[in-house]
Amino acid sequence: MNIEPKISVIVPVYKVEPYLHKCLDSIIGQTYQNLQLILIDDGSPDNCGVICDEYAAKDSRIEVIHQENGGVSAARNAGLKLATGDYIGWVDSDDWIEPDMYEYLLENALKYGADIAVCSRLECFKERKLFKGWQQVDILDKEQALEKLLQSDEMNNLLWDKLWRRDLFAGITFPEGRTFEDIAVMHRLFAKAQRVVCLPEAKYNYRQWLGGIVSNVGLDNRINYYIAAKQRYDEMAGDWSRFVPLLQTQCVAAAVGIWSGYLSNPRIERSKFRSDILEISEFCKRHYKVALQYSNMGFIGRSILHLTPFAKLWAFVAAWFLGRLYRIRHGRNL
Repeated sequence: MNIEPKISVIVPVYKVEPYLHKCLDSIIGQTYQNLQLILIDDGSPDNCGVICDEYAAKDSRIEVIHQENGGVSAARNAGLKLATGDYIGWVDSDDWIEPDMYEYLLENALKYGADIAVCSRLECFKERKLFKGWQQVDILDKEQALEKLLQSDEMNNLLWDKLWRRDLFAGITFPEGRTFEDIAVMHRLFAKAQRVVCLPEAKYNYRQWLGGIVSNVGLDNRINYYIAAKQRYDEMAGDWSRFVPLLQTQCVAAAVGIWSGYLSNPRIERSKFRSDILEISEFCKRHYKVALQYSNMGFIGRSILHLTPFAKLWAFVAAWFLGRLYRIRHGRNL
């Protein structure tokens, strides 16, 4: 008798009350029904915990963890401990998925013998949607998949548009107390995979809003992004020397976000991170020319990239101004 593989879908939940119903409805309404849905209420101060319990009372596939706020990494780690599925899926609680996303991902993972299946995605702004992904099915080996990941364009550095064989997460924990935890572990997961299938249909809807982590211009948040990229560079440079330029480019790209948001932080915050800024600037002095060659940034991003070797007020002023232009043009922060 054929037994359908179980998919454990893990959803960290924190301060997303306006969006949570849409997210959860999109998961429980999946055409593929053999799901374990794990909701981690990470000490959310609104009604998210109550909403999670209401859904669990109506659907036996749902399990809820209530914990003190420890950040998204702690929530992800708690979810992994509870997961019993053959595959792992992730959904951010302010996003939503198409009704057949997991059927689509699983069917193609099995068809192509892939350890990771990736669908295309829609980046959803207030007044428009932007397609990101593939025009046709693309089968990648380990090295090809890592290269796509490090190029950070079609293949994003986030967990949620992918279906993962559960055993890839053996020995993997997310770094607690930091943001951009996906970047810190993604390359380790891809290095374990023998085959990755990339799919053209957009099945994940990624909500773009100024309250999200990516749009947060706080220096602590932006420097966490750089730390994750630099840690990946340090871990991979020895074994994957051909990817060194891409790894350096990601670090410098992280600095672009720091420079563009620097003056939006209070003076006391800027003083607190002064030594970090100087260290990052020194890295950029050594590698910004490589980043200019390999970066897929547009004109504004590349203009700020030229400023990152300089930890001077004039450079931060120029970067702030360019960052404002980017926000006006694109409706989000760099």
